[in-house]
Amino acid sequence: MWMPLRIKEAVEIARSRRAIRRIDRAYDVELAKAKTANDRENAENGRHWETSLHVDAIEAIKTRRLLRKANSLDVPYEYPSETSSIWERSRQLHTWHLTTIGYSEVRKAIRLERRDRRESAITWAGVIIGIIGSLTGLLSVWLSVRGP
Repeated sequence: MWMPLRIKEAVEIARSRRAIRRIDRAYDVELAKAKTANDRENAENGRHWETSLHVDAIEAIKTRRLLRKANSLDVPYEYPSETSSIWERSRQLHTWHLTTIGYSEVRKAIRLERRDRRESAITWAGVIIGIIGSLTGLLSVWLSVRGP
């Protein structure tokens, strides 16, 4: 069944968040049953490892969504690399996703581009409205001089 990409991504994110909650509840029970510090540490490591898969999937979806917006607006951004401060590779999926700093930088660049485009549109709208007003005034004067 075909589904719009935005809705499909929202469904995938919700599914991953539900899975994280389910894993957390299961490990809460396991942590409550843990008797030694080593058992608790093993449970925490298991929880982290299982939830990181879903967290990586959520981050990959958010990154793809943001980069689609950036590409549609022709906003430049740094491409993934090991030395980049805005990109990191996920441990389980081995995909690239933006760090918090990178996400913030790309969103800021998108906001600036949208603001520039909006200001340009507002400027042109003012010019067009001024021209239409002038033509209306000239037409009114011409019709009043011409007579009924």
